[in-house]
Amino acid sequence: MSDILQIGASGVLNYGKAIDVIGENVSNASTTGYARRDVSLIEAPNGGSGILGLNQVSGNGVTTQSVTRAWDGFAATHVRNTASDAGEASAVSRWMSSAETALNSGDTGTDSELTSFFTSLTTLASNPTNATQQAASISALNDSAKAISYSASNLKNVSDGIKDEADGSVSVINSDLKTLAKVNAAIIRTPSGTDSAAGLADQRDQLLDDLSSKIGINADIASNGTVKITLSGTSNGQTLLSSTAAGQMAGSFTASMDSSGKLTIGVKDALNSNNNRDMSNSAGGSLSGLVTVASTVADERSSLNSAASDFVTQVNAWNSQGTTPSGAAGGDLLAITDGDATTIATTTSDGSKIASANSSSPNGNLQNVSSALRGSNGIEANYATLVSNNAQATSSAATNATNTKNLYNTAAKTRDSLSGVDLSTEAAQLLRYQQAYNASAKILQTAQTTMQAILELF
Repeated sequence: MSDILQIGASGVLNYGKAIDVIGENVSNASTTGYARRDVSLIEAPNGGSGILGLNQVSGNGVTTQSVTRAWDGFAATHVRNTASDAGEASAVSRWMSSAETALNSGDTGTDSELTSFFTSLTTLASNPTNATQQAASISALNDSAKAISYSASNLKNVSDGIKDEADGSVSVINSDLKTLAKVNAAIIRTPSGTDSAAGLADQRDQLLDDLSSKIGINADIASNGTVKITLSGTSNGQTLLSSTAAGQMAGSFTASMDSSGKLTIGVKDALNSNNNRDMSNSAGGSLSGLVTVASTVADERSSLNSAASDFVTQVNAWNSQGTTPSGAAGGDLLAITDGDATTIATTTSDGSKIASANSSSPNGNLQNVSSALRGSNGIEANYATLVSNNAQATSSAATNATNTKNLYNTAAKTRDSLSGVDLSTEAAQLLRYQQAYNASAKILQTAQTTMQAILELF
C-alpha cells in the first residue's frame, strides 16, 4: 500500500512541477533573454523489496532529474558576434549622419551662403561705389562667416555627443562586468539542473548580449556555467572577467577625448592591474564604432578649420591688393582665432571697406575675385570636398549598418527558434502533464479508498 501511495505522491509532486515549468515558459514567452525550460523526468529509484525480500520492487513512481535550458552555445556566440558588428556599424552610421547635418549643406546652408557672397561681389563689380550693394556684399560675407562658424560649432557638438555616448557606454559596460562577476559567484554556489541555475544562466547570457553590442568580446563558458571574458581584437586576449576566482572582475573602462575630438578608450586587465592600454585596435561593438567615427569627425573639424583659415587668409590678401572707393588701401575683412573655425567673423560691417579698385580700374580688384578666391583651393571647393567626402562616408556607413543589422536579426531569429517558447508545443506538453497529474491524483484517491476499506474490516 505504501508503494501505491509513493507512486501517486511522486506523480502529483513531479508532474505538478512540470506543469509549473510550462506555466513559466508561457508567461515568459515574450521576455527578452529567456530560454525555454525543459523538465527531465525519470523513473524513481527502487524503493525496497517485495514479500519476504525475495524480489526488488520496480515502478516506484517518477522523479525530476533536472530542469534544463533549451540553449545552443554556437548560436548564442554567433548572435554576440553579429551584435558586436551591428553595434559598431550603427554607432558609425548614426554619428556620420549627425555630422552630415552639422555641415549644414544645401540651398540654405553654408555652401549656399558662400556662393551668395561671391555673387554679391559680382553684382558689386558692375557698380563698385553703390552703397547699397556694398552693404549687401559685406552682409553676405558676414553671413558666410556665421555659416562656417555654425557648421564648425555643430561639428564640435557632434564630437561632444560622441564623448557623452562613450561615457554612457563605459558606465554600462563596467556595471555589466560587475554584475557578471556576481553572477559567476552565484552560479558556483547554485546546484546545476535547478530553476535557480537556469535563471542565473539567463541573466549571464543577457548580460553577455548587452556587452557584445558595446564591445567585441570572446566569452568562454566553463562546464560549471561561469564565464571568462576577453576583449576581441587584442593581441594578448586582454581579460575582462575571470571565471577562475568567484567575483573577480576587470578593471574599469575609461573614455577620454582630446581637444581635436579624438576618442581614446582605456582598458584595465582583470588579472593584471598594470596592463592598461587603449582599445584603438580592438574589434567590434558600439564603443569601437565611437572611436572610429570620433576620429572621422575630428578629421572633418580639422579640415573645416583649415578651410576657414585659408578663407580668411585669401579674402584678406585679396582685399589688401586693392583700394577702396575712397582710395584707402584694403584692410582685413575677416579674422579667426588660433585657426578655430568657430571663431571666424568679419572685422567690419562697413561695405565701403571692400577694396573694389586696383591700378587698372575702379572695379579691377573685384574682377580678380574668381582667380583669387574661387579656384581649386578656394573655400567653395574645399567645403564642397568636405561635404562630398562626408556624404560618401555616411552613405557607406548606412549601408553597412543595414547589412550588419540584417545579419544580427537572422542570427537572433535562429537562436530564438532553438531556445524560444512555442506556445503550441507548450500547450501540447501541458495537456500531457495534466493527464499524468490527474492519473497520479487518481492513484492517491484509489489508495485512500482501499486503505479506508481495509480499516473498516477491523
